[in-house]
Amino acid sequence: MPTIPKTFVDNPPEDYMDNIRSRARQLPRSVRSYFSQLCPIVSWLPKYNLVWLSSDIISGLTVGCIVVPQSMAYAKLVGLPAQYGLYTSFVGCALYPLIGTSKDINIGTTAIQALFLGQVFATVQETPQYQSGLWTDHQFAITMSFFAGIITLGLSLLQLGILFNFICQPAVSGFMAGSAVTIIISQLGKILGIHVNTNEAPYLIFGYTLKDLPHTKVDAIFGILSLVWLYGVKYACKHLAKRYPHHKRKILYFSTSRNILVLCFTTILSWMINHIGQYAESPFAILGPVPPGFQEMGVPQLDASLAAHVLPNFPSMVVLLIMEHCSIATSLGKSSDYRININQEILSLGLTNVFGSFFSAFPATGSFCRSAVASKSGAKTPLNNTVVAIVVILALYALTPAFQFIPTSSLAAVIAHAVSDLVVGPSVWRRFWSVHPSEFLIFTCAFIISLFARLDISIYVAVIISIAVQLYRSARPNYAVLGRMDTLHTSDSKTCEKTSSPASSASPSKSTRAEDELDALAHSKFFSFTHPMLGQYAKPIAPGVTAFQPRDNLVFENSLFLTEKLLDEIKRTTRRGKPLAEKVGDRPWNNAGGVSKTMNRPLLHSVIMDLTGVHQMDYSGIEDLKAAANQAERYSGRPVSWFFVLNDSLAVRKCLLFGGFGNQERKPGGPFRSDLRKRSDEDNGYKDSDANDDDRSSSSIDGGSIASDGTNKELQVVEIEDTRKPSKKDESIVSYDNICVLDDNMGHCTISELDDVYPYFFFTMRDAAVAACSRHAGPEEHALPSSISSIKADASNMNEEKNIEKQ
Repeated sequence: MPTIPKTFVDNPPEDYMDNIRSRARQLPRSVRSYFSQLCPIVSWLPKYNLVWLSSDIISGLTVGCIVVPQSMAYAKLVGLPAQYGLYTSFVGCALYPLIGTSKDINIGTTAIQALFLGQVFATVQETPQYQSGLWTDHQFAITMSFFAGIITLGLSLLQLGILFNFICQPAVSGFMAGSAVTIIISQLGKILGIHVNTNEAPYLIFGYTLKDLPHTKVDAIFGILSLVWLYGVKYACKHLAKRYPHHKRKILYFSTSRNILVLCFTTILSWMINHIGQYAESPFAILGPVPPGFQEMGVPQLDASLAAHVLPNFPSMVVLLIMEHCSIATSLGKSSDYRININQEILSLGLTNVFGSFFSAFPATGSFCRSAVASKSGAKTPLNNTVVAIVVILALYALTPAFQFIPTSSLAAVIAHAVSDLVVGPSVWRRFWSVHPSEFLIFTCAFIISLFARLDISIYVAVIISIAVQLYRSARPNYAVLGRMDTLHTSDSKTCEKTSSPASSASPSKSTRAEDELDALAHSKFFSFTHPMLGQYAKPIAPGVTAFQPRDNLVFENSLFLTEKLLDEIKRTTRRGKPLAEKVGDRPWNNAGGVSKTMNRPLLHSVIMDLTGVHQMDYSGIEDLKAAANQAERYSGRPVSWFFVLNDSLAVRKCLLFGGFGNQERKPGGPFRSDLRKRSDEDNGYKDSDANDDDRSSSSIDGGSIASDGTNKELQVVEIEDTRKPSKKDESIVSYDNICVLDDNMGHCTISELDDVYPYFFFTMRDAAVAACSRHAGPEEHALPSSISSIKADASNMNEEKNIEKQ
């Protein structure tokens, strides 16, 4: 008689004290690892080479041609002098290579952050303190920068970068698109030389701009020609890059230099007009004098009253900083096959803004436009930002006299052109709608609200809607009722041959039919009745068996919903164990209707829970599951067995053991006894390998594999021990999570069959279905599956369970 070794596998819950001791032992290593990650440059700088250097220099010079005009333009968008934008860009570019984890990110001024700061600064400018000179531009810039840095530093040190994951992609896309449209609308008046109050809502600004079109000034010549140049070069370079791919890199460099070229040309033209015409005042708006160098560098002198005035804007400012920076860094990391550290990126923002307050900078974050250019121009390491910082210093000390004659309309055209790429078209809208209407709703809300209210409100509303949608999905998750679909196998063909022969015309015995049914079940596949293609072929697993599959975690917000759906399915497919009374007055108030005609339905005897998609379970979940078990038993009028198909989640396993579903030992009508025991008791239980061999060999009881050929197969229990205990020498070990299978006779272990140490836990749906059907193939008395019942019935363990229940 062949012998097949059978291994009982367990994944015991980790002891809290063991976990604390383990973490304490790892604390020094974790501290060293944490501080080593604070300066990522240490890991890649020793490997730096000349190839990287040449690429970084080219990328830095390319980005430098963009950062100088954009920095001044965005400073004007805030309402600050142009040099503040150069201060901001210098600090970000100088510090980021030391602490950044992205090779492409360029920290400095951005359009969205400038627009938000401009809205805040507009409220400051209306105060008596600002108009009297008590509050200045310098104080506003350093106050916002300092507190932005302090808050982001705190978030980084507390490792709260995970909060960024609560901002979904449709919210980010809608916010950026709405912000871009808002910025374009606010710059239209400057492009056309029309004075419009940009502190109003975007739709009002657009209306006032259209109303004052007859008052367009000569500035429109510079603005419109600048836009024609910028967009003309952009689309011409795209066409040429496709037509001449071997010159793609040269075309890219020319395309990225279009900003600096248009400013150089308009600045020269502006200088010529003002000097040749000898105007006392320029006939069009120009940037004006820009002081060279760092004029107000020093320790920031904060004004408490100003900080109190802008305090309500700090949370919104930090949210925008982190959202814009991390979304850009994550996107570029995916496209270039590297991964960023969110907390480290937030740390870089914090240090940049804290040090920026010493250089009179306003809050900085990652720029979408410049970072994308750095990636396309071949940046190899974060050191390309150092080249950009050098370009900014040269501009501050050598080019400031030329900056005076830059036309304001040209700067406005540069801003409008830079943000136009953030506006997504109908193709993106259709993708959001195709995935789910809720995704399109989130995008639309963020986009529209940004046009009618402040930017921070749009992102808050979008995030709240996305969280509400996610909570609803979690509270009302999908579920499925599973059925079986039989497949043809060898036993089926043999059975067909036997039944077709004249000698076997007599009807088979009841035991033979049961064996054939179990054999067919062991080769079945299981699908949901609502499966779009295979659901029509599914049939019930067996009379009195309900298979239920939650498709989300079983936690407090959805456990009641899922258990109610399970009970509804039980009542729909099975009959009540004790019929209702004939008289309405004798029936319970909640079931006073007519007597339903369900006598042809079977009685419930088994419930199979497929929890392979459940990775978290909490106290509410297990309590609702226990309540459902009691309700199902009262409905059927007899004991009901519960079979579970599990994954490797320790949280789910621990909750089921706490609820007593591992052995399902209980008093009649009472709750299950908890299966959580002390480690020593479990070890003694597992090693009781002298338990009844007949019980272990009975596949109809323990739910193991059913022999298709009908032969008797003796199952041998292989010893299991805890790997946290020191193993003996000269023993080969096969590991399964926290356990080991030892084999002293052979140099290796060959395991042909695995089963869980708890009789109602299974690895596959097939094993659970066979166990549920074989358990009730005979007389329907309620007993434990006896594969390890002799082990689990140990008197000391029973006493331990009673003590646990009393506690």
